Amino acid sequence: MLVRLTYASRASHGISSQLIREILDSSQRNNPARGLTGILCCNADTFLQALEGPRNAINALYNRLTEDNRHKDLTILSYEEISVRRYADWSMGWAGAKQANRELFLKYSCSDRLDPFSMSAEQVNGLLLELSANVSTISAPIID
Repeated sequence: MLVRLTYASRASHGISSQLIREILDSSQRNNPARGLTGILCCNADTFLQALEGPRNAINALYNRLTEDNRHKDLTILSYEEISVRRYADWSMGWAGAKQANRELFLKYSCSDRLDPFSMSAEQVNGLLLELSANVSTISAPIID
């Protein structure tokens, strides 16, 4: 059975390009063997991530995330059974909170800043779906 888990968290010590590169490298190295796919979006202090895959693998990964000291305020925004993956092309795609995405943030929330904590699950899913059209799996992230 496939599930999609979408969560938000705050960075304990800020988000740097190096941190994002480490997360992406680790995800792209480890996720295929676990059957996991997903997308990561972040800004200076907020992570937004959707993970897809077998329920036991998703649950195990989320439990590891709760113990990761780089995160705090981990909040599940949605957890659902799915029949097909949305992010099947990426072991982990990355969509930064760059200027070009601010229009989408405003479309789905009250601000042009990424704040998934103030968004409904429907708004977050819509945002991630539109962001996925511009996801990069290899370019170095730029954090604003």
